[in-house]
Amino acid sequence: MSENIKFVIIDDSAQARKLLRLMLLELAPSIMCVGEAENVVEGLKLIEREQPDAVFLDIEMPGRSGMQLAEELCSSKFKGSIVFTTAYNAYAIKAFRLSALDYLLKPISEDHLLEAVAKLQQQRNTLDNQTKLTALTANLGDEGNNLLCIPVQGGYEYIPIHDIYYLEADGSYVKIVCAGNKQKIVSKNLKYFETTLESIPKFIRTHRSFLVNLDQVSSYSKADGGSLTLSNGAKIPISRERRLVVQEYLK
Repeated sequence: MSENIKFVIIDDSAQARKLLRLMLLELAPSIMCVGEAENVVEGLKLIEREQPDAVFLDIEMPGRSGMQLAEELCSSKFKGSIVFTTAYNAYAIKAFRLSALDYLLKPISEDHLLEAVAKLQQQRNTLDNQTKLTALTANLGDEGNNLLCIPVQGGYEYIPIHDIYYLEADGSYVKIVCAGNKQKIVSKNLKYFETTLESIPKFIRTHRSFLVNLDQVSSYSKADGGSLTLSNGAKIPISRERRLVVQEYLK
């Protein structure tokens, strides 16, 4: 793969394509646009011809959607990054966050575009589009059965959110404890997961080191400053600063 990132833009709006191209030219001149397309058929041909490192892909297009194009790319083992551009509502944005997929909300802001470019440069060797798209499809389709996509060595995997008991900060890592007391160690900080899961009310920060799934709480104790006992027997501390917030959630 070349040092500079090559990208294409696929969007049915010529004006939207031009605006994004000019923003990228100004903000990230080191990455190069190698083509544009206005629909899925043209987009697939363009990607096959140019083999870009990244695709900026509009979801809402007439005919076949950007999601369908993304599925075809995964079927063809496309290894580049996909950045969705969308005017979707807050519920859909939650789905993107849980699925670890990059998205730009229209109208696109300069700060968010710069963040997306930075991620493209960081993720060039840790892509797993199929796993993330599988999670996104589930998260868009069933609000009560969400999946959390997490980075692992060499790619990504997903965890059913209802299987998570709690997340615990461990230095620069986070330990995710799931059903059956299975554990996942992820190279992210707890704030990353707190932000990712903020749209799911049952997850609450009880302590600077713990994020807990309230569906798994079996009892609450005021002793020793306060703690929660979970259905797997784990005892989670509650900090003084979080005590009133936790009590309010448990009402």
